[in-house]
Order: sequence, then structure tokens, then C-alpha cells
Amino acid sequence: MRRYVFESPERFVVGTVGQPGDRVFFLQAAGRGQVVTVGLEKTEVTALAEGLTALLGQVGQTQGIVLPTASDVEIDLAPLDAPFEEDFHLGQLTVSWDGHRVFVEAAGLSPGEFRLPESEDELDSLRVGLSIKQARAFIERARTIVAAGRPPCVLCGRPDDPAGHFCPRLN
Repeated sequence: MRRYVFESPERFVVGTVGQPGDRVFFLQAAGRGQVVTVGLEKTEVTALAEGLTALLGQVGQTQGIVLPTASDVEIDLAPLDAPFEEDFHLGQLTVSWDGHRVFVEAAGLSPGEFRLPESEDELDSLRVGLSIKQARAFIERARTIVAAGRPPCVLCGRPDDPAGHFCPRLN
């Protein structure tokens, strides 16, 4: 079990490797010469962006904090830091607020680990502290990455490949 903590990361982004329809998604945190890469699924990227959006909305309402808009933040458009290896694959994901910062916590199993852990203490984990602006920039990049996938079929809504797909509406 490895624990990675970035109280104020230099970088926290989501990115992909591969072509739409065959992409692999990664979270990457970097700071003080260390880079940690976590594998995850597209749906988990969407859930993280939605969770952060909801959290920021609650913080803005309950604490009266003016939240930055998408145009107020600088979005990191650089590719993932390479070369990299997946440090672990996501199994659990949480977001929280401590009154000053947003925290993203991820936990999962190392590559090649196939046994179920007996307790959460056996999972590798990543904890990242973000300012509100950093969280907003992450949300915008995540939305852009997810939207860059295959366009939906106009008939069924399933992802459409350049070579076509099986569309149940044409059956």
C-alpha cells in the first residue's frame, strides 16, 4: 500500500492515451519532482467533474464564496507528463471541502493486483488539495476530455465509430 499526498500540487489533470473509442483515461498529480498516475474509466472522470461541480456549488451557496467561471481560470491543456506508468487503478473516489480547500481522494489497486483487499488500508491512495480555481480548471479540462470522444449516433445515442456501429433503431 502506497500513499501519495499533494497538499498543493503543481499540476492535477485528467488525460487520455489512444484514439476516441479506444482511449484509456488517467488522473495525474505532480509536484516537487513526483508524478502519480491513476487509471480510471470515462464514467469516473464524468462523475468526478460532476461531484466537484456540486461541491463547489454548495460551497458557494453556504459560505458565500464567489466561484470563478470557466473564463476566469487558466485551463492546463498540456498532455499528460510522460513517460508514465499507472501507479494504481481507481476503486474509490471522494471529494471534500475543509473550509479552505477542495480535496480529491482516490484509492485503488496496484497494476497486477488481483486479490480483493481485506481492508481499505491495503489500497494505494492519492490525496490532492486544490484551491477553488484549481478545482474549477480541473472540471473544465475534464469536460473537454470527455467531450472529445466519439460522437453519439443521431438515432440511438450510442457512440458512433467512423466505420459505423450496430444501431438497435435500425433493426
